[in-house]
Amino acid sequence: MVQEIYVLRHAAPDRASGVPYNVVPGPPLTATGRHEALQAGRWLSGKAISIVYVSPFARTRQTASIVSEHLVAPFAYVDGIRESAPSEDHQSVRRRVHGFLESVHPHGHSSVMLVTHGCCVLATLQVTTNDTIDLTGHTYDYGNKSPTAGIWHGVAQQDGMYRWEFVFRPSTQAQ
Repeated sequence: MVQEIYVLRHAAPDRASGVPYNVVPGPPLTATGRHEALQAGRWLSGKAISIVYVSPFARTRQTASIVSEHLVAPFAYVDGIRESAPSEDHQSVRRRVHGFLESVHPHGHSSVMLVTHGCCVLATLQVTTNDTIDLTGHTYDYGNKSPTAGIWHGVAQQDGMYRWEFVFRPSTQAQ
C-alpha cells in the first residue's frame, strides 16, 4: 500500500484561451500558473516521491513539467486522474479515481504524487477517507477544494484510510 500521497492541483489555466476546458488538451497555463507551478516545485524539492502520475491535459502536463525540475522521480501520464468529461458526474469521477488508486497500490511505491484537477482532488480526499474528511474552510475558485497549484498530503493509517493535511498554497505575489 502507498504510504504517502501528494495531490497537486494544476496551476492557473488560461480560461480565456477559447480552448474547451474539459476536453483534451484543455487550456494551457497562464504566466501566473507557471509561477505557481514553480513555487510548488520548490516546495516539493527534496520530498521522497517515488513516482508522479499526471493527467493528460495540457495544464497538468505543463504544471508537472515545471515541477519536474525540482523532483527526482519518474512521471507517468494516466487517464484515471483526468478532468471530468462534459457529461461525467461526480460519482463517476469518484469511481474512476478509486479504480486508479487501487491500481497504484500493488506497484510497491511508498510515496506518490498526483498532478490532477479539482474534481479528482475532491474525489481522492473523499474515497481515501470514506467521506469522513472535513473540508470546511477549503473552498477556492469555482468551488474547488484546493487552490491552483495547492498541495494536499495524505498519510496511510492502519485501517487503510488516509489522514490528510493541506500543506501548500502558492503565493499570489508576482515575481
